[in-house]
Amino acid sequence: MLSSSLAQQLQANLKGATVLTPGSEGYEESLKRWSETAEKRAGAVAQVTTAEQVATVISFARKHHIEQVVRGGGHGTNGASSSEGGIVIDLSKMNRVTVDPDNMTIAAEGGCLWKDVDEAAADYGLAAVGGTVNHTGIGGLTLGGGYGYLTGRHGLVIDNLLKVKLVNADSEVVTASPEEHPDLFWALRGAGASFGAVVEFTYRAHLQREPVWAGMAVFPLDKLTPIVKFANDFALSANADASFNFGFTTPPHAPGPMLVTLGFYNGLGKEGKRIFAPLFEAGPVFQNFGPMPYCKVNGLLEESAGHGGRKVIGGAACATPFAPEFYEEIKKDLLSFIDEVPAAKESLLVFELVHHGKVQEVDGSATAFANRGPYYNAVCMTKWNDAKDDDKCRDFTFRLKEKVSEHLIKTSDVNAESVGKYLNYNDLTDGRSDQMFGSHDEKLVALKLKYDPTNVFNKWGAVTAAAVEQNHGYNTMNLKPRQIAVE
Repeated sequence: MLSSSLAQQLQANLKGATVLTPGSEGYEESLKRWSETAEKRAGAVAQVTTAEQVATVISFARKHHIEQVVRGGGHGTNGASSSEGGIVIDLSKMNRVTVDPDNMTIAAEGGCLWKDVDEAAADYGLAAVGGTVNHTGIGGLTLGGGYGYLTGRHGLVIDNLLKVKLVNADSEVVTASPEEHPDLFWALRGAGASFGAVVEFTYRAHLQREPVWAGMAVFPLDKLTPIVKFANDFALSANADASFNFGFTTPPHAPGPMLVTLGFYNGLGKEGKRIFAPLFEAGPVFQNFGPMPYCKVNGLLEESAGHGGRKVIGGAACATPFAPEFYEEIKKDLLSFIDEVPAAKESLLVFELVHHGKVQEVDGSATAFANRGPYYNAVCMTKWNDAKDDDKCRDFTFRLKEKVSEHLIKTSDVNAESVGKYLNYNDLTDGRSDQMFGSHDEKLVALKLKYDPTNVFNKWGAVTAAAVEQNHGYNTMNLKPRQIAVE
């Protein structure tokens, strides 16, 4: 717990940074997160602007045995970017983007949102592989692997990551790349924030055609069978420039749950219309497909995935061909839950068909990311309002994502290099890193002991003491286990 006197010392040490404490102007706003379940009352929030200031905070926290966490976009639901009584290193003021069109690179500071990167790159006719919701922070999505609309053509975000600048557990500012600290760079690409506070990412840029063709279409629930058929046919087409999401949620202003779809084609409308023509034959009650700038595509889900409310995320993987009867069963599970907790009607379950050929071209051992399989991601985001429903909502999310995972195991090949789990969609886990990283776990534990032996970075996606002790029998001494809960 940070005392007021220590908070004053921290402010004195941080020249040019703002330190917010309980009662100070801006403190309450600084605690807000995408999900209210992730909000905690920090002892201090250090709004830093340089890597050296980040290093100062980490050194100060270690010296005084105070918990420190890093906040990038604050988009998780497990509370990893918040601290009860500790210090939050808030990167939100570190949001500069530098585009180098000659070398086809984009350098973005750790506090950037994908909207910042998308818009800066668009000014040069370029794009980076990013996420699918533009108010997500770049740090969390990148360090967990990173799927997006351009993944089919260019691979994961980490497959387009050239280097990072980070502050390590010893408060040193270092660069990790294929040339500098290559083992650390390997770990950072997929193992989350277990090895440092990343203050700058440098991505490979790609020429981006404009406009693209994209939009959403909404259907009544009784159209599930033709939508599943379209999804199966879409997957068979293996089009690297197209993606398709479908699932269940209550759209804004709708009275109840419906089938919601989102399509993207990275090209002209004529081909996009041809690809998605069978979808429209199913008879949407609403659709807004059309040409738009690429940088606007990541805003299509802005309202349905907006800030506010209590949320928890659970992820799984799914494989085609989809069986309509299984998805009918999933639909009934969701509707039954909403009947039990009516305030959770905005919850969603979405299946994301992003062509995985480019992802699988990269050898499974090339990065710490362990989800390069011939399948697609599914995400369950449960959203509600009252803390009294926390346990019900958490339990439902866990059961639903496990049901989808079990279905994948029965119908597809999941192994130690393709675990069928996407870290960024797994805020509900049991803390075992071997389940997230498969055959990479042993190497990650060794690197954790090399780069962060006292477990300074012990939050989201962490290769933690619990994992080290449980799975490998090392004496971790000062390392403390990660707490997995909906806070």
